[in-house]
Amino acid sequence: MTRSAKRDGSMLFKDNQNFCDTIIQMTVACVASLDKAGRIVEFQSYLDKIPPKKGLSFIGKQWIKIFVPDEKENFTETFFENVDSLPSAANETSKILTSYENELFIEWNFIKVEASVDTTAGILAVGTDMTRHIELEQQLQHADRLATVGQLAAGVAHELNGPLNNILGYAQLSSKQQNLPEQVYQDLDNIVRFSLHAREIVKKVMLFSRQLPAGHERVNLNKIIEESLYFTEPLCSSEKLEIQCDLEKNLPDIKGDSSQLRQVVVNLVVNAAQAMSDKQGLVTVQTMRESKNKVSMVVRDTGSGMSPETLEQCFIPFFTTKDVDQGTGLGLSVVHGIVKSHNGAIHAHSTLGKGSSFHVTFPVNSEKGEDNG
Repeated sequence: MTRSAKRDGSMLFKDNQNFCDTIIQMTVACVASLDKAGRIVEFQSYLDKIPPKKGLSFIGKQWIKIFVPDEKENFTETFFENVDSLPSAANETSKILTSYENELFIEWNFIKVEASVDTTAGILAVGTDMTRHIELEQQLQHADRLATVGQLAAGVAHELNGPLNNILGYAQLSSKQQNLPEQVYQDLDNIVRFSLHAREIVKKVMLFSRQLPAGHERVNLNKIIEESLYFTEPLCSSEKLEIQCDLEKNLPDIKGDSSQLRQVVVNLVVNAAQAMSDKQGLVTVQTMRESKNKVSMVVRDTGSGMSPETLEQCFIPFFTTKDVDQGTGLGLSVVHGIVKSHNGAIHAHSTLGKGSSFHVTFPVNSEKGEDNG
């Protein structure tokens, strides 16, 4: 900063302290100065979970006792025993990841500060909030596991087809034998019936998990919903939830990819089921013709609902209010992307304590001769 700048009042910051405070605030960090023993001499924070008053209470305490309370392996009090081992240049910082109260993850950079005329030697520690970064990393790993599980499920389904077809074939051949006891015929009939049912489930798993470019075929939304409930009904019945369908008859076809549309239905119904905090409730799936050129699907639940803030962010990738093992924060954003790619629209409505609804509209397949309505 030149002297002329100081004289004409064009200085951006009043002093160095103001300059440093602004930098810390913008980086959403906290800064601590430590003595050679690792005790906190000064502490300044712009992290929400460590307000300034809380930071002041840290002064005089051992840094390690606050941020590494369980004294993890490879990070004990011996870390501060040899200050000379710490780097003295900002580009050679020693980085350590710690947690505060098991909910705030902070990456610390330590550098050695040499003694001067007015100061003693010590350590400067700058902590950056890494919580969201770690959460996103965990969600990405979880999403990758889900994708892998989907691929494995498709492979298992494919492998099951062979044995199922053999069971079905032998049962059908055996049922043609003469003079068998009536009970044997009934048992063989049950084997055939259940094998056909299992084969249908396998077929739907393979359809749902296939990875192909989006198709542009005529599909009926009612049929898509009925097929998709194969996947969601076991989940809901185990959670003592009820699914009701109110599907308008003679619904006109839409144009799209049946596999992706199944994914939309499954994600919306599963999301509704997970909103039932008391493990009981009702999920309603409704279809209707809104106008000559539009059909719609509405998925409603009687769950806990969403706050206005949550509702505003529900379609943002990786945003979730669920625990890590219950959701990736990708389901609704994927639904939003699929609906948009089908030239449709999706809107969410919710009230805390009164449940939520997702209203999806698609354009009717307007090609001549393809409107069933």
